[in-house]
Amino acid sequence: MTGKFAGLALAAAIAALVAFNLVLYDTPVDTAPIGSAKARDGALAPSSPGSLQIADLDGDYTETFERPLFSPTRRQFVPEPVEPQPVEVASATVEQPAAQNVAPAVAPSLLGISIHGGSAQALLRIAGAESAFWYGNGETVDGWTLSAIDKNQAVLERGGKITRLSLYPSVQDGQPVGSVGQ
Repeated sequence: MTGKFAGLALAAAIAALVAFNLVLYDTPVDTAPIGSAKARDGALAPSSPGSLQIADLDGDYTETFERPLFSPTRRQFVPEPVEPQPVEVASATVEQPAAQNVAPAVAPSLLGISIHGGSAQALLRIAGAESAFWYGNGETVDGWTLSAIDKNQAVLERGGKITRLSLYPSVQDGQPVGSVGQ
């Protein structure tokens, strides 16, 4: 008799679990993001102490995208003010050649470096352009020839002029800009 009672109890338990699963199967699940979860009455769900608090998910992330990706401090680079060098004034009148309407040769900006399998590329943006492109050794960018790339800098040449573009311009000689050497 005990075996029959145990069998009936087991069958009743299985039937109850099946009925419970059927009820859960028809219950809708709220899949809204945590930040916009609504309570059953339509108001915002109250946050309980110790629960995860997420900032506005539809917020403005422009400041995040404006910060440089490859800068160790993720701060916008602000160059140190350069003191003007004294200029000697010639006493004799020197005839100047006619001024040409040629824009000064501004070197592109270095945004990133990729070294993979012995091949190096530099991510460069031409002055005034909104987009940047990857260039390899020997390629020409706005009249500048990319002559060397290493892990922290790229070297550009144009008309005998050599320009070194540092990936981290705020760090010079191992010291951050604005620090005082001993």
